[in-house]
Amino acid sequence: MDVLRDYNSFSRIGNSFGFACRIIEKQCETQQLGTYEKYEFAELLKILNAKEKMLAGRYFCQLPTNVGSFRVLLQLQDLHILTATEYILSKEHSDQLQVDLIIFLESEFELLTNIFLSAAYNTDYAMKLTLILTAALGNLYAGLVNNPKISSLGYIEPLHKALPDDALSVCMNMHINTLLELHRTESINEAFANFSSWINEGVDELTFVKHLCDGLFVGHHQEALQYLFKQSNSENFRQWKFFLILVQSIACAASQETTVYIKKYLKNRLMQTASTGNLTSLLHLLLTARAASASTMDIQKNLDNYAKWYKQNIGEMTYILGTEKFQVTLGLLEESLQYEKELSYLDIHVSIAISPGGRLVQAYKTKCRARVSQLKSEAKRKASRD
Repeated sequence: MDVLRDYNSFSRIGNSFGFACRIIEKQCETQQLGTYEKYEFAELLKILNAKEKMLAGRYFCQLPTNVGSFRVLLQLQDLHILTATEYILSKEHSDQLQVDLIIFLESEFELLTNIFLSAAYNTDYAMKLTLILTAALGNLYAGLVNNPKISSLGYIEPLHKALPDDALSVCMNMHINTLLELHRTESINEAFANFSSWINEGVDELTFVKHLCDGLFVGHHQEALQYLFKQSNSENFRQWKFFLILVQSIACAASQETTVYIKKYLKNRLMQTASTGNLTSLLHLLLTARAASASTMDIQKNLDNYAKWYKQNIGEMTYILGTEKFQVTLGLLEESLQYEKELSYLDIHVSIAISPGGRLVQAYKTKCRARVSQLKSEAKRKASRD
């Protein structure tokens, strides 16, 4: 009621303004309205002058959230009296904020679209809105990790249709960042140890990631991958789980053009790794190639895809790398053996020849076989204990 106390501070406030505020409050208390009632309410709001409309918007923001509040907010937005963005910003420090946003994500798609548009185009509030939206998405997706059935993510398709490409790009980046932050590893060791279980979890349980890739990212998979790869190149990157699940999910739905892009990225990464001699870069390459190769529901076919990639890129790397870089890469492959935890991938490294062979290649192969034997012995010991 603070707005009503401001009557005398403004000129041109008509006697009908108080009536309009009472009707707004009554409308918020009503869950559903017929077409005629909505029309009457809209006509009442239209007769307010500019200052009255501004005060009506402020008055609405002061009201507690009720069963019809968001229906009323949508009408206010349609009449350019109050936007969802303005409403959310007015609740910035309220405990109700995240509750309201979850409702927007579940059912109020037009209101949600307005906020994402503002996050993309409103330079004054973009950072603040991004923080608010990513917090809401984080709450939703953290819940989905524990129970993937709590939401159908019905907002994805309407949002994809409503947002222009540049706003959609901002929206996609928010989603990618939110997903990546759902899980952090202690080290890249954990990613090698859990690679297959994470991919299987992504396929069988965390299906909302695939829904995002098929719905929100569709038509923009290459752009999503570019952002994802950029984020994963940051120093001390620890968000491996959802990085790998996202790469796998996008690879499953990728067009031929995007598939070519992935292959080109991996080849360029190999050449960069050979130039820098950076072990982490090689480990990133191996994990990314495995995730991108896991593009079918057939595990053996996915392994065959990886074997094909390994043969074309590692087995034949002498054709794209000079002698010095070839030797650097072999050295990195030897160092990477300590991270290998899965026999199915290590067997591929053992079986595929690396041209042109020679003493250094044979030394690497010998160490590969030794690592295979070590992993098999560890598996036997674990089985006997169990």
